[in-house]
Amino acid sequence: MEAAMRDARQALAVHDGALQWMLRPDAALKGPLAAEVWAFDCTLDHVLLVEHRWRGWVAPGGKVDPGETPREAARRELCEETGVQAELLATPAAATVRSYRPDWPATAGISYLAVVDRSTRLVPESGQPAAWHHLDEPWQGWFSGDRLRMKQCARWLEEVTGHS
Repeated sequence: MEAAMRDARQALAVHDGALQWMLRPDAALKGPLAAEVWAFDCTLDHVLLVEHRWRGWVAPGGKVDPGETPREAARRELCEETGVQAELLATPAAATVRSYRPDWPATAGISYLAVVDRSTRLVPESGQPAAWHHLDEPWQGWFSGDRLRMKQCARWLEEVTGHS
């Protein structure tokens, strides 16, 4: 939880009271920690998503395994779900508290950033397609606010890195 707190404090945005949630004494008992990657193309117009069987289009990610930092988990999940190996940017995108199923308790999550060449070959997990989605075109997904949050991050990336 220490690495998650450090990354959450450095994140561009904190949503859903994530810092307060992680500071609670029982936070580690409230469900697994989650990590995901908002992988943008070099033009910062597209984001790489995977189609989850019931969550719809979501950022590649999943549970942080014991002994793993959220950053390590995010890189692993990106590779497992899309076949893409990428360096994550130093500044995380966001910290959130979410429920990944209606019957599951909420859990904290950290969203990391990467910039990937869109011509990189995708090798998605079986039954979970991966595809680039334009940030100006809505997609069906469990976390409806993510597209706007991703657009804000893309604008920030453009300002700081000069990508466009």
